[in-house]
Amino acid sequence: MAIAALVGVSIFGTLVYQAVDVEEVGQSEAFLRFDEIQKQFANQVPMIEVDAAGLVIPGPVSPAAIPAVPLKRLEVLAYRSAGERLVVAHVPFWFFRMKRPALQFALRDTGLDLDRLQLTTETLTRHGPGLVLDQRLQNGDRLLVWVE
Repeated sequence: MAIAALVGVSIFGTLVYQAVDVEEVGQSEAFLRFDEIQKQFANQVPMIEVDAAGLVIPGPVSPAAIPAVPLKRLEVLAYRSAGERLVVAHVPFWFFRMKRPALQFALRDTGLDLDRLQLTTETLTRHGPGLVLDQRLQNGDRLLVWVE
């Protein structure tokens, strides 16, 4: 049993190490990266928005008649201005589907709270590929989430 637990923890650690990258960068460099990625979503409305009070506001709901497209990855780009940290996460969607609590732990440095935002495999699958959240805070923090 202990060996199985050790193997499981090792696999989880390897997946997190490969999926999440943290860099120290200045705000201008970080925002250049955000701008580069955001270009691909120039005409898209995010699936959800978070207002100044922190309330989650759902965006337009995709019609149920549109067939679901298999999703490959949940992508997260987060900048924390206080520590000048840029966090980049490329999470395989199967991992999101199977190990949501572990994923929540792995994404703790991004500021992405899956439960508060009500992001589930069902809501993301219904939304399909595209922009999920583009949040900018007054303190300089920024969070960009999308699905491929």
